[in-house]
Amino acid sequence: MAIFLVQLAFSQTDKHYPAFSWDKVPVAFHFGKKGDLLTASEAQFIAERSNFVVLEKAHGFPKYKYSEDAIAEDAKVLKDLNPNLKVVFYWNAFLDYDMYRAHKAYKKKSEWWLKTKSGDLDLKRERIKRYDLSNSAVRDWWSDVAKDNLENENIDGVFFDGLVQVTNPGNKQLWGTEKFDAIQQGLKDLIKETRAKIGDEKLIVYNGIRSTPVRNIGNNFPDHTDAIMIEHFGYFNSRTKESMLQDIQEMEQAGKSGKIVVFKTWPENAWLNKAFMAKSDQEKERISKAHITFALASFLAGAQEHSYIIYNWGYRLKMGSLSWYPEFEKPLGKPLNEMQVNDWILTREYEHASIWVDLENKKATIDWKKQS
Repeated sequence: MAIFLVQLAFSQTDKHYPAFSWDKVPVAFHFGKKGDLLTASEAQFIAERSNFVVLEKAHGFPKYKYSEDAIAEDAKVLKDLNPNLKVVFYWNAFLDYDMYRAHKAYKKKSEWWLKTKSGDLDLKRERIKRYDLSNSAVRDWWSDVAKDNLENENIDGVFFDGLVQVTNPGNKQLWGTEKFDAIQQGLKDLIKETRAKIGDEKLIVYNGIRSTPVRNIGNNFPDHTDAIMIEHFGYFNSRTKESMLQDIQEMEQAGKSGKIVVFKTWPENAWLNKAFMAKSDQEKERISKAHITFALASFLAGAQEHSYIIYNWGYRLKMGSLSWYPEFEKPLGKPLNEMQVNDWILTREYEHASIWVDLENKKATIDWKKQS
């Protein structure tokens, strides 16, 4: 009975999802372009290859002073090229970034600024203010900003970032237990209140899932949300076989519950690696190509309908967002079975590919079946 109810709810609420196909590997984009808007060729590249894109903070900066304006401009460009593309507006749910026009209202309201239990401002990197989500006025302002931007016909959803920072248990010592609990409730209220304002036809995407020993967070915000990002598969604090397996299983479980899942995975490098970033673009792509099999096979092991992969080394357009791989063009076909788990070995069959993953040794193969 429970399974039937989940499927029924999903069938009633997924009409506003991006069109999905197993014909090839389903790829999503998530980036901001610094300096200017997308060129015609960049926009065409993205619009031809995906139905799902998140435009990040500082997109178009400094040509565009405010992220709201730059995101709106490129949302129209992308939607004109691909009307089926879902464009999602990045709007951090916890951090006050000054590249938004909305920042001007927030900076005037000192009572909205989150403080520690000692009364000091709670700042990220000693400069970025945080939202006190236990304050209903903050939530009303935040959800109004989301509503105003999503009233644009070319913007299809809002990306709630920073949730993992909000839910970090270490914040109890920083804020005090009572304040911590109030902020946790405030975050849930923020999602609910935003949904009420934007309606059911817009997407709510949240970041995200962390399968790490100190921050084991799964699909903790199922109500009123459509999509989840698993942000750090195979990198940062998600390198262990245990964390990687749980990430894949979280994708599988969330997908079966009817959620869109964006699976962000890394090529053994990231923008924080100065030695890697000093290499030429050609060398970065060569290194990334050498690591894609493990990343892609891990994704395909647990992917469900409405699951998408992102594979690059950062969150800016030039950090591999426009890199493309032959594997993304091969016929994939529908999955023929569910993921099989034997210790740390994962296997799965698709119509046109056989998947084998060894999480313990971080090895994988994809047997692309010959087409008749």
